[in-house]
Amino acid sequence: MRRPVFLFPTELEAAAFRQLMPEAEVVIVGVGVAEAAAMAARYLSLKPTRDVVLCGIAGACDDRLAVCQVVEVVYDRVASLPEQYRKEYRMERSTGLDSVESFTVNASGESLKFHAEDALPAVEQMEGAAVAAVCEAMGVEHFCHIRAISNRVGDEREEWRIEEAVTALGGVVSQLFK
Repeated sequence: MRRPVFLFPTELEAAAFRQLMPEAEVVIVGVGVAEAAAMAARYLSLKPTRDVVLCGIAGACDDRLAVCQVVEVVYDRVASLPEQYRKEYRMERSTGLDSVESFTVNASGESLKFHAEDALPAVEQMEGAAVAAVCEAMGVEHFCHIRAISNRVGDEREEWRIEEAVTALGGVVSQLFK
């Protein structure tokens, strides 16, 4: 992979990575499908890029994943779309991280009704399918999606370990792409 651009939903999620790789190109795309799609499309229309890495935090849908574990998303879709409108996004493995399926959701906990226990371990997050769709539409050759587990889906917000997860995310991603 050539030198990618790194997309993060928030500055908080990007901070540890920025400290470790200050020379990397980092773009904050915002939280949620609408904001992430709009900002990713704006960036890619102004600066066409072959390689994109989306990074952020996620909630784990099952116990096979540890809080603060960093994983690579290899399958994503919008959780709540009816089957006839559902589009699946499959990504080539780019790292040696554990592979997961992901559900792009509008609200925490939305993925629990869709996850099948016999599938890959699953996470939920709020931007992945939107950014994957934009990358596909804009001709990005290689899209990689990496998440750090900040919580278990269903945990109260005060139980989330966001600071630890973004520190783990920054450390792992900086090592993978240095």
